[in-house]
Amino acid sequence: MLRFIRNIFQLIISPEHGWEDIDAELESGAIDASDMYRRVFLPMIAVCSLAAFARLLYPNGPGFLGALQNSIIVFGSLFLAYHIGVYVFSATMDRLRLPEMVASPERERLMVMFCVAVIGVIALLGSVIKVSLALIQFLPVYVVFIIWKGARFLQVDEAQIGFYMLMATFSIVGSAYVLGFLFEALI
Repeated sequence: MLRFIRNIFQLIISPEHGWEDIDAELESGAIDASDMYRRVFLPMIAVCSLAAFARLLYPNGPGFLGALQNSIIVFGSLFLAYHIGVYVFSATMDRLRLPEMVASPERERLMVMFCVAVIGVIALLGSVIKVSLALIQFLPVYVVFIIWKGARFLQVDEAQIGFYMLMATFSIVGSAYVLGFLFEALI
């Protein structure tokens, strides 16, 4: 758990070095994507979604049902964004990878997992901070920067960076926020 949190903060502070650290841990066998998904990622997005209840402490905040609704929306959108991202990555990465590189579904899952986790941290900050800050609304743009710096981690061909960025941005960041918007509209 601490390794996962440390990697997230490393990605936020210095994305290029963060991906290098994750790569080194993956090569040494210190990281297992399936185990990390069950033991760390799911509890982390649950905590990020439960942070919506912090708004109950503020005056003019939502009621209990509003906080519960926001919590369910955050968890559902992050959970589904992970699975959509993994599906899209598994379908498209063979075309984007360098020809001499071997497919690595574990790298793809880690990329999606860490990016969705950063989006979860952004949702946590949005729930915990009392006032609405414009900076928090623009933090998903930084996730796009983290995705861009992860191209080397995924061994993306330089000629395919543009398509990779579009695919990764829409499948990870786009799906998380579009799903959140759709869930909010449905409820």
